[in-house]
Amino acid sequence: MGRNSWIDKLISVAIALMLWVYVVSVINPQSNTVITGVPVQLLNQEVLAASGLAIAGSEHYSVDVHVEGTRSDILSLQSDQITATADLFGMSKGQNYLVVAVSVPEKITVTEVRSNRIPVLIDELVSVQKAVTLHILDGSAGSEVGGVQLNPQEVGVSGAKSIVDNVRSVRVEVSQSSLSDAATAQLLTAVAVDSEGNPVPHVRLSHAYVELSASLYRTKTVPLEVPVEGIPAGEAEITRKEIPASITVKGPRQALENVEAIAARPLNIQGITESISLVIEPILPESIEVASDSLPLEAHFTLVSMSEVTFIYKAEDIWVYNVPSGYRIQVLSPEVTVSARGEEAVISILQAKDLQPAINAANVSLNAQEATLTTRYAQQLVKISIAPASARIRVTVGNNPPGGQE
Repeated sequence: MGRNSWIDKLISVAIALMLWVYVVSVINPQSNTVITGVPVQLLNQEVLAASGLAIAGSEHYSVDVHVEGTRSDILSLQSDQITATADLFGMSKGQNYLVVAVSVPEKITVTEVRSNRIPVLIDELVSVQKAVTLHILDGSAGSEVGGVQLNPQEVGVSGAKSIVDNVRSVRVEVSQSSLSDAATAQLLTAVAVDSEGNPVPHVRLSHAYVELSASLYRTKTVPLEVPVEGIPAGEAEITRKEIPASITVKGPRQALENVEAIAARPLNIQGITESISLVIEPILPESIEVASDSLPLEAHFTLVSMSEVTFIYKAEDIWVYNVPSGYRIQVLSPEVTVSARGEEAVISILQAKDLQPAINAANVSLNAQEATLTTRYAQQLVKISIAPASARIRVTVGNNPPGGQE
């Protein structure tokens, strides 16, 4: 009886082992899966910053983790049970590759990490102050945002130098429809932007928000008076000046009603030697501002180097044309001086024949004693002076071919 009891027990144990093997191998077999997008935690970022370095780009990395385990363990595996880390300690400026370490629950095995080495570009850590600029949305004709106060007016931008160098300003945006005649205060989200107004990622701002206080002003266009004082240096002359004749201003409705014209401080061009643009400084009444339509408010002066040439002609050098048939015309003036003034490039190529004095005898009468002098060829971009302005002549009747000169 005792012997049979032991045999029964052994048989029971064997059956139990067989059942366990069956359960493990058939009902709960080995399985594997891939957990995608596991975020990588970067360690020792404070050590990197203490060394004056920063990551030049995104600080957010992820990997795909291949794991293996029993079917039940794999099914119960949660993504937050997998952690991936990469250590920044000892990294230097330039391209670095960080080894990713993955931790999983005890019964799970990591078979592969893609990619187990992540490239990280490290650059010098810098911090600069950038001006806050206001961008208006939903603008409408006849009104404009005014009385603008921004707090702070500058925001610190920090990060990798190669990225911070792209930041032009820190922009905040407001919808014009959210403002009224009374001053309105609101918090606006600050965004670092480049020279084209595109957001610059991967930088830190000292202030995430900027406080705006502003009102909705009316606009009005009135005459602008801009005095100009002084003359250019040497032989230079102003050939063109562009000064706006009107200005668009903005302000509260009541203050704007009294504005009929705006005067500006005089522009000083004394002694200038080259073309120049000068900022116009309007003298504005209280509560009145320059509207965006008139910005930038500038005057432009185009300057050229001038030169002068002089030729002296004798009486026989003067060309007399359109002489009436039967007339003879004799020039009695001993000398005529012709001067030309203009741009140096034009004057430098003029020759005596180009400025030859001439008399149009078509309307000369028999008793005429003087005739107006001109030049034989018209000269564009040149100011011509002739001295004397007319020549003494003697008109006689004789045999002379039509159109000829004595």
